[in-house]
Amino acid sequence: MPTLNLTAKSNNKLLIHKHMKPIISLDNSIDIILTPQFYTFIREELDVKFSYQAKQIATSLFDDYLENNHEYQYHVYKCDNFWCFFAYNIKVIELFLESVGIEKHRVSKIYFAQQLIDKLENPILLDDNSVLQSIDNVVTLVPLQIIDTNVEYNSLDINSFKLKGGVTMGSSLNSYVSLKETILLSSIFCILGGISIFEGNRIKRSIANDNAKLTELLDENPRYTSSLARESILTKYAPIDKKERAKRQAIKDISKFLSNKSQLKTLSIDKNSIQAKITTENRSISKQIKEHSRNKKFKFSGASLDVKVEKKL
Repeated sequence: MPTLNLTAKSNNKLLIHKHMKPIISLDNSIDIILTPQFYTFIREELDVKFSYQAKQIATSLFDDYLENNHEYQYHVYKCDNFWCFFAYNIKVIELFLESVGIEKHRVSKIYFAQQLIDKLENPILLDDNSVLQSIDNVVTLVPLQIIDTNVEYNSLDINSFKLKGGVTMGSSLNSYVSLKETILLSSIFCILGGISIFEGNRIKRSIANDNAKLTELLDENPRYTSSLARESILTKYAPIDKKERAKRQAIKDISKFLSNKSQLKTLSIDKNSIQAKITTENRSISKQIKEHSRNKKFKFSGASLDVKVEKKL
C-alpha cells in the first residue's frame, strides 16, 4: 500500500478514513478530520442556551444508536438553530492512528467531517470504494458503486480553510476535563484561592495590629504580662484561624468531586458553612460523589443528577 509523507509546516489537516495511506514521516503536529466511520452524528433542536447543557443529555440521545459495551465521548456545538452531537470512541481512534503511523501526541485537534458540510457541494472521492458526500445536510460515506459514473467530484484542499469547534486528544479521554472546562474551573478556584489568601492576610494583619497594641499595653501595664492574660487574648483569635483553614480545605475537597462528568453549578461560603451544587452526567457519578463526600465529612443531598454537598465550619 502507498505511504504518505507529511513534513510540511505544523497543523496540516489530514482526513482520516479506514482505507487511508500509512504515514511514513510525520515531523510536526497535525489536525485530523474524522470521517463518519469513526463517529455517530445526531442533529437536534433543543431549548438550551449553552453547549455544556446540551452535552449533559448527549448520552440519552445516543441510547438507541450505540453499543452498550463500549465507552464513548461526546462533542456538541451549535449549528444554525440546531445542536450538532457527535459520539466517538477515542480508544478506537487512537489504535487506528497508531496503525497508520500517527502518534497521538502529534494530533493537535480533532474535527469531524460534518464540519465540511458547506464544502461538499460535490462529493469527494475518498478511496477506491467510497465517496464522501452530503445527504440531507449530513456528511455521509457512500459506496462508490452506487454513484453516477458522470458525477463531478470535488477537489477539496482541506488545508485552505479554517475549522472551528475542534477537540483535543487529551480532553477526549474520560477522567480528563476539557481545556475550556479546565480554564473555567481553574479560574473559579484561583478566585476562591485569592479570596482565602486575602482573608488570611487581613486576619493576619488584624492579629499583628492587636499584638502590637497588646505589647504597648503590657509595656505600660506590666501586671498584665502574666501567661493567663496572654492566653486569654490569643484564645480569642484561634477559632478564626481554624475556620479559615477549614474553608480552604473544604474548597480543595470540593474540587476533587468535579470532572468532565460532574460540573460545579454554584458555590456559596458564609461564616458557618460552605455549600456546592453539582450537576452530574448520570446517577452513577452522583453515587460516586455521595461516597466521596461522606469520606470527607460533607453532608450530601439530592437523588437525581443535581446534588448538593455541604460542610459546617
